[in-house]
Amino acid sequence: MEDDELRGRIVHGAADLLAEGGRGAVTTRAVASRVGVSPPTIFRLFGEKNGLLSAVAEYGYARFIAAKSPLRPTDDPVDDLRSAWSLAVDFGLAQPELFLLIYGEPHSAAMAAAVRGGTQRMHARIERVAAAGRLRVGPALAADIMQASARGTVLTCLGQPGGHSGHQPDPAFISAMREAMISAVTTEHAAVPEPGRVAAARTLKANLPGQTSLSPAEEHLLTDWLDRLAAEPSDHLSTEPSSRLAAEPSIG
Repeated sequence: MEDDELRGRIVHGAADLLAEGGRGAVTTRAVASRVGVSPPTIFRLFGEKNGLLSAVAEYGYARFIAAKSPLRPTDDPVDDLRSAWSLAVDFGLAQPELFLLIYGEPHSAAMAAAVRGGTQRMHARIERVAAAGRLRVGPALAADIMQASARGTVLTCLGQPGGHSGHQPDPAFISAMREAMISAVTTEHAAVPEPGRVAAARTLKANLPGQTSLSPAEEHLLTDWLDRLAAEPSDHLSTEPSSRLAAEPSIG
């Protein structure tokens, strides 16, 4: 049997034991018995027990990302944040031991890379909210709030009586936490009249007078940039030399 296939079987067996009995159930002897291999084989492929647990965490995180993949962008980027947050919480409540393993401690470089990939997807969703003019805070802070609120919600639910045994959490609590996150990172109405470069530049220019963070020279330069960004395509056409316009063939 190829090592890659054997590694997969061992990781799946360890993940099953984790779901059934928690981290304490994932011993080298128990995994070897479940999969039908010798303990030295596990040591050869994963090293110590922590190496196997890291591989299980990578496997679990890949399952989480696969579950989020069907989430397609809609016309409402704020509602897309709700969906992504809810899916993360649902995953943690459905796979509590896996959730605690993934987020409870540092793991391998491969696991860290996988988490960065997931974070990039989250930032892409947040940037869509920003592009729509509805982001209340900076993208990095919005991402931290999303992650902290989702993980905190899961941990709170798991800490309640029966939280690890499939006991259904209070849906009102989860809904309140989700909407608190949405209120913290987004606005109900767009910050600019309409999304896009022109409206955003005009709105920013309108709010420049009276600010104190820029020097007069910096404010003058920024104003010039905003004027250029806010110019409609027709404005650019009007600045072309008249001789060139006269040379253009007429449409009759």
